[in-house]
Amino acid sequence: MLRFQSKGGAAVLLALLVATGPSLAETHVLSGGALRVEIKVATDLHAAEFGPRFDRTAVVTSVTIEGVELLGPWGLSDEFGLYGIGVLGYETAGAGDAFVKIGVGTLLRDTTNSYHFAHAYPVQRLFPVTIEAGAGQLSVRQQADPTLPHRYDYVKTYSVNENNILTIRYQLTNIGEGAWPFEHYNHHWFRLEDTEVGPLYRSSTGFKLPDNETRFLLDGQSLRLAEPLGPGEAAYYGSDLANVTRMENTFDLRVGDAIIVRYEGSFPPARFAVFANQDGFCPEVFKRTTLEPGETASWSATYRFMPSDRLPAQGAGRLSR
Repeated sequence: MLRFQSKGGAAVLLALLVATGPSLAETHVLSGGALRVEIKVATDLHAAEFGPRFDRTAVVTSVTIEGVELLGPWGLSDEFGLYGIGVLGYETAGAGDAFVKIGVGTLLRDTTNSYHFAHAYPVQRLFPVTIEAGAGQLSVRQQADPTLPHRYDYVKTYSVNENNILTIRYQLTNIGEGAWPFEHYNHHWFRLEDTEVGPLYRSSTGFKLPDNETRFLLDGQSLRLAEPLGPGEAAYYGSDLANVTRMENTFDLRVGDAIIVRYEGSFPPARFAVFANQDGFCPEVFKRTTLEPGETASWSATYRFMPSDRLPAQGAGRLSR
């Protein structure tokens, strides 16, 4: 049986955010088969740690399969414009002028430097989020302020089925006055319960990974760590991709010999990266395209999570509390 629950609560308006009006967050739960997915909507969950970079319309904060948690503390978090592609109006904004961050709102340019995802730009306004919830499905929608030259209509839909599959469908429409490119990915903070991120974790892709300098051990289509990561340590691999097809846009994440999740994207990936620290092991798949005025891009990500009887035994490699 598919089940749906919802519970509302007020989120703390962080001092970082200088938005007009309070921010309301809601928590929704979708479940089917052995899978339970918890989603926070209109959330500033990441703001204190990361600034206003992540899409706040909705974040998957927990995925459990038969009660076993498969996500780290930051969940499945979307972001547009990690490297500035799709941060609308930033390059032409002067000091103190506003620009648009898709999934967030208008931010203020307070530096002469090029856009950088780690810079905590002041928030001028958070765009509102509307919610449509039903059995086994949740949709969120956000539109940019209609007075802005760079405008979008963004819809994101989560659904769960009896086969332990989570699907996220995206639809982004340019409703502004000129064409603009965008880049999107999900950070995918995967972590198996208390099993520390280290040599047990490995991600394999459906395409050959280009050689690049990295702390990971790279073997054709697979990346893994040679040793555990200490406090504050991280590892990163990233490369643009050429001629990778939509059918090849897959990865799996294993812990030991067990597959935790299998991912399939509906688009040819433009870039692939893996970030790892003690919070998670994070394969990242990037979509990149350009939208003309009135044009819509639609794409999806599908995650098949594995039942706990296929997961490695817990115990060794636990994180300290």
